[in-house]
Amino acid sequence: MSTPLGTSIPSIQELQDNQARLQQQALALGEQAASPAGDLSAADLELARGTIKALAFAEGMGLHGAYRYLRDHIARQAIPIYSTGNFLDGWLATYNMPRKGAWAASGSVSGTGVAGTLLTVGKVLQAQDGRQYTVAADVAVAPGGAVSATVTALVAGAAGNLAGGSALTLASSINGIDAAFTVDMPSGISGGADVETDSEAIYRLQQRLANEPKGGAPADYARWALQVAGITRAWGVRNPAGPTTAGVIIMADANDPHGLPTEGQRQLVVDYIRDPKRGPPDELFVIIPTAQVVDVTMSISPDTAANRAAAVEALQDLFFREAVPGGSIPHSHLKEVASGVVGEYNHAITSPVLTEGGVFAAGTYSTLLVLGAVAFI
Repeated sequence: MSTPLGTSIPSIQELQDNQARLQQQALALGEQAASPAGDLSAADLELARGTIKALAFAEGMGLHGAYRYLRDHIARQAIPIYSTGNFLDGWLATYNMPRKGAWAASGSVSGTGVAGTLLTVGKVLQAQDGRQYTVAADVAVAPGGAVSATVTALVAGAAGNLAGGSALTLASSINGIDAAFTVDMPSGISGGADVETDSEAIYRLQQRLANEPKGGAPADYARWALQVAGITRAWGVRNPAGPTTAGVIIMADANDPHGLPTEGQRQLVVDYIRDPKRGPPDELFVIIPTAQVVDVTMSISPDTAANRAAAVEALQDLFFREAVPGGSIPHSHLKEVASGVVGEYNHAITSPVLTEGGVFAAGTYSTLLVLGAVAFI
């Protein structure tokens, strides 16, 4: 079985046969060396010959496993885009772009209480499922009895994201403040991101390897944006509002079904690029794209849960790989990825209507094609 590295290894049977030959040769040499002194009896030789097959099989299996480990794991680590785990971390460190850690979600919540009562920093609010959030700064109840506070998830990661309108409760009572709070609409508590996966890190590394730093080229802005936790795709834009301006379009695919980042994530990108250590003196535009949603209705045969899930995954991967701001995706590519689903015998995409040579085209430079709902009939 070959790998992307294009190498092959001997089969278990080939290794077993080779080990058997070597052991037979060693036994024959031992018999010749021992025969004058009579050290090996006929029984010894018969016993040795009887175990050769078992020993050869065990050694052949061991060698096969060692070869596979060298080919399928160790050799791959020498190529950045095939590396994994600690080896990938080493390549990322080489290019001064370490793996992104988890990021805590944050957002605004509202409650009620007695005017002037202080909701102090560090107070804990808890969701119905046990997720906890801490108040980021002291805030007093307004004269009208309303209080609004910024909270941060106690544990970093995407699990801390909470939809707008969700209920929270003070973990410990405060005199003068009601226990019930509500997550503000519409963004909710958002921006939480898990530790960067290998595939996400390789995406960043590929972008860096394909684009040498140039101190302010569009690719540099994309690379800087990708350094921010939760940002999974980015595209630099040259002169979005005139000759002294620079821009970058960002996506955060773990955020919502369409992958659009929050305003908080947009601000994190602004702050990161504007850091004096890297930011050139251009007028900066960090752009959340307008989603041009493509909903798909299809049938698949055999119609199984596994085939449906695989079809959805294939379509999601297509839009992730090929959708670029202001770009297009040919209709034929939807048919292609659906046909490539393992286990698929036949399928039909009834909506949208696909035409020979047709394309889905994004309207403007800041519009991005995104996959919407996938329905099966």
